[in-house]
Amino acid sequence: MKWTDEMNHLYKQIQYQIPKLNRVEKNVLDYCLNASTVVSEMTATQLALQTFTSQATVSRMAKKLGFAGFQEFKFALKNQQSAAHIEGERSQPFALVQLIQQMVDDFTRSMQGIDPKNIQSAARLLEKAKRVEFFALGQSMPVALSASRKLRFLGKPVGAATDWDELFAVSNHLTSNDLAVFISLSGETIGLLDYADRLNACQVPIIAFTGVNGSSLTERATLSFTSESSSIYTHDIDLSPRVSLAGIVDVLLIQFANQSQIEKNSHSDF
Repeated sequence: MKWTDEMNHLYKQIQYQIPKLNRVEKNVLDYCLNASTVVSEMTATQLALQTFTSQATVSRMAKKLGFAGFQEFKFALKNQQSAAHIEGERSQPFALVQLIQQMVDDFTRSMQGIDPKNIQSAARLLEKAKRVEFFALGQSMPVALSASRKLRFLGKPVGAATDWDELFAVSNHLTSNDLAVFISLSGETIGLLDYADRLNACQVPIIAFTGVNGSSLTERATLSFTSESSSIYTHDIDLSPRVSLAGIVDVLLIQFANQSQIEKNSHSDF
């Protein structure tokens, strides 16, 4: 099908999953993308009737694309419509206010969605790791570089390679005594998934920070955290905010610092 500008960022999210669909499921996806406004208000049963398929086919299509189910797929469709609406109103006075409010809402939901037990578990993985290596590419790289710098100041041996060859080399040398931290908004970047597979084979623990629940990267991770992030593309340039991703990473680093200080204090009491 021909992808419209407003659907381009959804395509970037699901492009690597589309080959998993069979012919019938691809037909359902094409219908959803061509009639997204209507589909976003449908139930799975209604969509199945409209596409002459079954509810199971609709559910299977959504799950193969990386969503928890049809409801989550519909939510993604609605997000693209919202993004397209904002894009169409860029020149209007209220567009900036809407954009800011969307970012505030994304950040708030991301913070509220953090499981404290998972943060504590991740902090323990950081504490136990002999070395920590960050894996990130593109626009997620600044988040990784900032986090690695903070960890270094906290006294942790850490690295954050900045190109494919370096990341490849690092992924071949980490052991089960180390820790890999992945930061990827889509959670579907092929190169990062290859590194994660290598690390899994060597039983290296992985903490993943993504913007998509149930992504391929989260399936490969020991622990994962998902942020709420709006996809924003202008002329195919990725301007999607990473502030929510960075916020969750910072929560982990602060918890790690606090736990480390408590442990040092307890040792000094003896």
